Amino acid sequence: MFDPVAKRSRLFILQKRILIVIVSLYAVIALCSGYRAFYQVHSLVLSPANSQLRPGVAIATDLISYGRTSIEVKVELIQGQHTETISVDNVPGNYLGFFDQRPIWKSHTASLSAQVLEHYNSGAALLRATATGRPQWTRLPPPVVREVPVLIP
Repeated sequence: MFDPVAKRSRLFILQKRILIVIVSLYAVIALCSGYRAFYQVHSLVLSPANSQLRPGVAIATDLISYGRTSIEVKVELIQGQHTETISVDNVPGNYLGFFDQRPIWKSHTASLSAQVLEHYNSGAALLRATATGRPQWTRLPPPVVREVPVLIP
């Protein structure tokens, strides 16, 4: 009557094992998703078609996102104190960012217009791409920045 090891039914033991498997799967998904919330940008590559910027030169950015949330990629041309934005692109996240572990690859190409180059002097300049994620767990991760030195003829 007061046996400390009570006999459990087979159905109860089966339910307990299934619950342990489900909780373990959710724990693995939560760990992976937590990493992806902390580091939102996997890689960012900035590659101008030519190191000398002329009107019509293509400037390409390749981004690999972990897909947890959307990411904004901004390309700027900097010379001294003068800065102009060449392009802004939004990379959307996966629909179910917590569960969907697939990365997102996004390429964007912007061409440099003559109106933008009119505001700059001849000489060295800097082309900068900045990828900024969204706040997750009240933390905004630092932006990923890539810079390429260029020449304005």
